[in-house]
Amino acid sequence: MTQTYTPYPPATSTPAGSVRRALLAVWLAFTLGALAFVGMIGTNAPYADEWEFVPALLGDEPFVPWLWQQHNEHRMPLPRAVVFAYFQLTHDFRAGMVLQVVLLSALAFGLMRLADKLRGKPHWADAFFPVSLLHIGHWENFVMGYQVCFVLFAVLATSLVVVALRITHANAFRSGVIAGVCLMLLALTGGSGLVVVPPVSAWIFFVALTVWRGGAKGRALVLLLLAVLPLAYLGVYFQNYHKPEHHPEPNFGLPALSVAGEVLAVSLGMGLSLVWWVVCAGLLVVGTMTLALLVRRWKEPSERLSVAGLLAVAAGVTGVALAIGVGRGGFSQETPMGLWSRYSMLSWPLVAAAYLVWVRSGRKWMPIALCVAAALAFPGNTGTGMVNGAQVAGDYAGLATQAHAGLTAEQIVSGEPFTKSHHSGQETRARRGIPLLRRDRIGIFAR
Repeated sequence: MTQTYTPYPPATSTPAGSVRRALLAVWLAFTLGALAFVGMIGTNAPYADEWEFVPALLGDEPFVPWLWQQHNEHRMPLPRAVVFAYFQLTHDFRAGMVLQVVLLSALAFGLMRLADKLRGKPHWADAFFPVSLLHIGHWENFVMGYQVCFVLFAVLATSLVVVALRITHANAFRSGVIAGVCLMLLALTGGSGLVVVPPVSAWIFFVALTVWRGGAKGRALVLLLLAVLPLAYLGVYFQNYHKPEHHPEPNFGLPALSVAGEVLAVSLGMGLSLVWWVVCAGLLVVGTMTLALLVRRWKEPSERLSVAGLLAVAAGVTGVALAIGVGRGGFSQETPMGLWSRYSMLSWPLVAAAYLVWVRSGRKWMPIALCVAAALAFPGNTGTGMVNGAQVAGDYAGLATQAHAGLTAEQIVSGEPFTKSHHSGQETRARRGIPLLRRDRIGIFAR
């Protein structure tokens, strides 16, 4: 008697395999779209605040003092080291633009894979990650390489979320070490990273205490050291610190809360900025429900390390939005001070944390809701990117024409398009930078 059977189909032909391929296609399409945007809009020339860095990048200013030099409220040694490194390798300001797309693409891909593992299978809602991270509404980051400071914040803060999500008593030491390293690097990204330090350092202390109680006192001391180092860095950071002269006094009233709400709302991009208060209210509901879910998980002793870590990161990132509100709330409210595309990188880790917490809990509807929200914001984000990108490209075309015509630095910075563009306010720095760029034959100023 002959027995026949039908073998199981290969994994790639299952429904899960189809979903994975679809998600991969979405991720690839958004990555290529962001790279295409950089390719069309990006120009090998400084953008806005980057004019300040030209002397150091071209060797006309000592590297080490520049690395620690205050920029507005920030000291950003890690991003400056990254900028210096890629510029020395390429002599091209566009390298930072490409680097940011690569970092965000890698983050989106990694988080899709993580959601797949947490759930045990993929879900179409995981498209949330590339849709929210790689849209061209991030134009302000994509056209200025120096914004790698905020992208590094997003990557490192989200990494802390992942560590907190996966920590257990068995891997507490390894997880605590990774968290400590991420936190120190986060502190080095600038003032935004500093806000995250206190709550996350407290969490690492908690992890160290758990390891100590488990009998591994040497390992616990290592974790205590990693918790203390970022706190010690806070003291170093504020040595000889000064408030930026053009900034108003801190505001602790309703304007501060309004700006903080705007910062939270742009986590989904500028596409819904006209109804930012609706987006903010929706995100507060998401946050409240996620908090309630975490509180329920706290009742399980095996979950407490994870819950404490997630709450610590959430408190830190929320604190960043509040700090921006306090710092920017004193400016004139004629222009919304929190509705800037660059701020989306600072608040996005909160949304990612909520998404992953609900995936881990086995619930589908919240991830679906967040994915739908990102999709609804996508048309507006695309429009914002196209309009602002075209403006930036036009401004650079005008500057290139003037540079190739042999206009002096003074003539370029004192007229249009310089004074009517995003470079406005950088006239003094550009007067110094343009001759250096011409000397070293960099980008549009090479002739």
